Order: sequence, then structure tokens, then C-alpha cells
Amino acid sequence: MRPPSEDIDDRAPVWDWMQQVWMDTDPAILLPAIARACAESKYTLDELEAIFWNEVRPAVSFNLGLSPVPEWAGFDIAWLKARVLRTSRFGKPLPRRWLHPYASGWWTTLRAAIVRCRDACDAR
Repeated sequence: MRPPSEDIDDRAPVWDWMQQVWMDTDPAILLPAIARACAESKYTLDELEAIFWNEVRPAVSFNLGLSPVPEWAGFDIAWLKARVLRTSRFGKPLPRRWLHPYASGWWTTLRAAIVRCRDACDAR
């Protein structure tokens, strides 16, 4: 997988949907749309996992700790692109999941939804 700075156009829709996991709303509401965007991307599951953990999480996980009012609708895409490029952990090992139970739970759920979505597309 190419570095984020060399793959912005293809990565941006994935970043934009994945950021919803860290908004001040229930990610389950948007899970089908997030999974569809990931499933329709060119990335493998392993690459999507790296994008989730090493690009999107470092960029936006702070949002759930904001007080008094965290973002709930999603960050502007131009801001998000710049933030991901600035905070990316591209090429580094994935973080230890047990240290990030919230993200770990959502990655497990999202991964299963991506697999279901891709399987449904293949069945057509």
C-alpha cells in the first residue's frame, strides 16, 4: 500500500466514513454506509485495518474526549486530510488492541460488515 500522501484521492472517502466511529453519535447508525465505502474501495481488509488504526484513529480519536461539545457530524474533509497526513502512523505496527477497547470493538464490528458487504457484491 502506498503512503497516504501518495494516495489521497482513493483514501479520502475511506477516511471520511471511518471518522464517524469517533463522532459523538452512535456509529452503528452509519455502519452500513461505512462498511459499503470500505468494501467498495481498492483496499484489502489488512490495508483497511491499517488505515483505521494508523491513519484515522490518530487523527480523530481525540474527539470523544472533547469537553463540553465534541464534533458529531464529521470533520470537514479538507481539515481531515491535512490532519491524517500530519498524524499518520503509516508503516508502523498496529497499536495493541487491548489498550484501545473502544476502537478495537468497532474495528471488529466494521471488519465483519465489510466482509458481508463484499460477499454480497460477489454473490451478484
